[in-house]
Amino acid sequence: MAWTERHALAWADSFDIPADALVFDKRGRLRSGDYDLTHCKDAIGAPISRRALLEEPEQLLAWLGGERAGAGPDSRWETIQAIETWSRASTALPPAPPLLMAARLSSLWRRHAPLGRGDVVASLLIGDRWSMGRQPGSQGGLVALGMRHNGGRWKTASGEEAEHLWLGAIRAGAMAHLELENRLRAFAMRVRHVLVRRRRSGQLGELMAFAMERPLINSSDVAQRTGLTHAGAIKLLSIAHDEGLLIETTGQASYRRYAIPLSEPQSATLVEQQRSQPMFAEPLGEVEAKNHPFQEPF
Repeated sequence: MAWTERHALAWADSFDIPADALVFDKRGRLRSGDYDLTHCKDAIGAPISRRALLEEPEQLLAWLGGERAGAGPDSRWETIQAIETWSRASTALPPAPPLLMAARLSSLWRRHAPLGRGDVVASLLIGDRWSMGRQPGSQGGLVALGMRHNGGRWKTASGEEAEHLWLGAIRAGAMAHLELENRLRAFAMRVRHVLVRRRRSGQLGELMAFAMERPLINSSDVAQRTGLTHAGAIKLLSIAHDEGLLIETTGQASYRRYAIPLSEPQSATLVEQQRSQPMFAEPLGEVEAKNHPFQEPF
């Protein structure tokens, strides 16, 4: 899930992230490689309090990547002043539930553009950390994933249009995650049938569990994970490839990389699913907004 959100944030930043730009550390956590040029990448998945978002401009700038985030023509001091201007405008917004307030804060950030560079992806991360990102369901790119599927003029929208697009993107992003999980579960059943059919599956099951955790794997990764020799890892990958459980992505004779034959959910599928259900059971009215004041416990 973190992988798809990272790609969505790179898309929002107008950057086509290469396959080897994201790597997994020994603990299985997704990390940015040297070729990940996405702005504000240090903030992805990193916590920050609501108080810091609105009242601590220097901490907010550091969270967004410090000098790398504000690498525009303005000096650091001018960037801090621009963030303070956004903060004052944000605190003047009328009360709203967290999801709607996140949409307003995000839209307002894009309008002020305090950083000079990377403000689009920064606005998505700020909105995420104000609302969905306070729960385990988002690494910072849930809305970006939804915007990527839904489209629309979300970068320039304001007012009710921006709020509607934001809420729709939350739903589309969540549905994209759900659809991907369903596909992974179906693929896992396919793997199980292959393992049952093969009388001696060896470490094929462990290999496939490993492959489903990562977008790409190679023989070195497999050898390190399973304890096999390099030759043994290559043979195990060949067995999975011959069974149709892995596809080779490089087309090279050596240094091959493999992935499970699974594509991301398409926009048309998600749009059709959204049309089958209303977005809200009832309209969001002023009464609900009054029940969710702007100043909440931090």
